[in-house]
Amino acid sequence: MMPRWLRILILLYLWVALFEDTGLFILSWTSPHLWFHDFNAVTALGLDNALLRRSAGQWLGFALAQAITLWRWKKAPVWLAVEAGVRFSDLFTDVSYIIASRPELTTMGWGFFVPPFFLNLLGVVIMLRGYQQLTGAKSSVI
Repeated sequence: MMPRWLRILILLYLWVALFEDTGLFILSWTSPHLWFHDFNAVTALGLDNALLRRSAGQWLGFALAQAITLWRWKKAPVWLAVEAGVRFSDLFTDVSYIIASRPELTTMGWGFFVPPFFLNLLGVVIMLRGYQQLTGAKSSVI
């Protein structure tokens, strides 16, 4: 049986992640100029907007995974493992962005991109713990 606190934590995490990834998709797809201005203090050139919109597609995929997980995780716990994979992959997008744009990152950019690395790591742990609890896995998955 899964502890009540873990159920609440999973639901809270999934809703916040769904909101965040949907917001990232909307901002980066509809207003790439604001993205580059607010987070990097630069003007986008050439294919910058296209590459940002490519990232927007990934955030839309993340949001879809969160929505499906919210809908299905109690009856199909494997979705918690899927969500852990989504959060794990986002660890590398955050770090890559920080490394690639470090010289131009604004204070707002630093504040916006550093915390998600740790929050995604926490999400991996939460989702895998939930999966372990729901499936009765004898060995630790993390």
